[in-house]
Amino acid sequence: MMVHARVTSLLCLLILVGCGPTAPAAPSATGVPGATPPPVARKTITASALNSVKGFSPWLIGTTGGGARAMFEISTNGLVSTDAAGNLEARLAAKLPSFDDGTVVILPDGRMSTTWKVRPHVKWHDGAPFTVDDVVFSYQVNSHPEIPTPSTSSLPQVDQVEALDSETFRLTWKTTYYRALSLGFIEFWPFPKHILGEAFQGDKDAFLNLPYWTTEYISTGAFRVADFGLGEQLVLERFDDYYRGRPKVDTIIIKIIPDPNTMYANVKAGTVDIVSEVTLPVDLFARLRDEWQQSGDGRVVQRDGNWFFLNVQYNPDFSKFAEVRQDVRVRRGLLAALDRDALRAVTLPGFPDTEPDSFMPRADPRSAAVGTPFARYRFDTATAMRELTDAGLRRGSDGQMVNSAGESIEIPIRTTASNAREMSIIGQAWRDLGFHVAEEPIPGNLASERPYRATFPGVEITAQGNGDQILARFDGRQCPRPPRFAGAQGGCYVNPELDRLIDQLYGTLDVRGQGLVLKDIGDLLATDLVMLPLYMAVNLAAVRKGIQALDDFAGAPMGSPAQISRNAHLWDRS
Repeated sequence: MMVHARVTSLLCLLILVGCGPTAPAAPSATGVPGATPPPVARKTITASALNSVKGFSPWLIGTTGGGARAMFEISTNGLVSTDAAGNLEARLAAKLPSFDDGTVVILPDGRMSTTWKVRPHVKWHDGAPFTVDDVVFSYQVNSHPEIPTPSTSSLPQVDQVEALDSETFRLTWKTTYYRALSLGFIEFWPFPKHILGEAFQGDKDAFLNLPYWTTEYISTGAFRVADFGLGEQLVLERFDDYYRGRPKVDTIIIKIIPDPNTMYANVKAGTVDIVSEVTLPVDLFARLRDEWQQSGDGRVVQRDGNWFFLNVQYNPDFSKFAEVRQDVRVRRGLLAALDRDALRAVTLPGFPDTEPDSFMPRADPRSAAVGTPFARYRFDTATAMRELTDAGLRRGSDGQMVNSAGESIEIPIRTTASNAREMSIIGQAWRDLGFHVAEEPIPGNLASERPYRATFPGVEITAQGNGDQILARFDGRQCPRPPRFAGAQGGCYVNPELDRLIDQLYGTLDVRGQGLVLKDIGDLLATDLVMLPLYMAVNLAAVRKGIQALDDFAGAPMGSPAQISRNAHLWDRS
């Protein structure tokens, strides 16, 4: 009976409300009372790369080739990055340590300490605060022997990381280390302890295969991963609580297009807004630049690029070209057979200062001390044949090159799609000498696959950030080995004298002293011809009309902690 009374009262109340005077309709955005306002247009930018994204971690990020790696700072920030002029600037850190304020100290035992504070109000994409505990946990993960590490030199130099209070942490370095502040997200990847802490204590194989690294990834960047898209079409949504300001666009799509010609057609058609660096061959970028200068439909931007070289597989477990890893005369012969001036005229038409005679960029203050250690090597087919003959190789009766046992020699050569033209030119030069050459384009879905990249069977056209950043590729202690192939994506060159010089460089703080050590390193690399230098590249990217992005592209030097996407929160479209 009481229930019936309550229902009746409720019905009467609803009737009274419904029968009451109707309030006038509020004016709509259209100015017509009662009309539905139009939906707010969402802003989306589509960027393209060649290589699939395996996931988000130091062991999945892959190499610079293919362009996907350059997009990672959209979602992932590190302790530091760089500003528009290429200078280090704090990101997750509140400021850079300095000798001036006592936050960089040389300890009595020869070690060095750097004291940092975390930036306040930084949040992970799930809303949890970024804390000092996350920094200490990140070091534990990054330095664990069962966790693959990136091809950088910083972490092996760290002795310990400790929390001093809720805002402050200290890194103690094993010795003085001149790159102690260069802790971008690749060098010191940030991990959320509140998500990964428990899993890290367990089985490391299970930890490395968590869905967190792909479909459930969260970090501290301007955009969060909304749809991993199998690594082929990633959808990243704006993170409104980004500590550097609310991003200007709603969505960034990273679209993987494994064929450069198809990518070129897409950007011309307007279905792609940004073409990442190290994607299109230079001639396609140059064509796009010339066409857009006439039409005004976009712009191609440029910065100093990587140092390109032919890397040699020195690991006998994987090498199928023993002669090249065993005898410097074979390496000298193969290099002398390459007309690298003609190669640069084809691959870098009209671009100055691309000679490969030094791995140091001209703007580096240490460049003059290093000089041009590789200038001794010039194109000369007669020299090439003499070097090869001295090494015991010769042409057989059929004109094909054979070794001292009379066995035919094949040179396996790999590279990514963006360097296919260079591979063809180099392959033909070596065929003219009498070698069989097996050209193997690297599929886009394998460009970031560590075991595949580390086990190339002969030589590989590859690149590394110029300057002293190349050294990680030839540090014998960073040889990638199974099962996880952690370390630099190199060919396992091991030379204790080079390793000693690298350590000496890392411990030298003054620029003049660094230049002298780098000169010794350059002389060693050139004398042993550890790699076959090809050219100093320019890096190019493309932006369609109406897209405000990559305005600071030229200010992100290769080998810096930054990516070209470091200011993605400022990207916009009109």
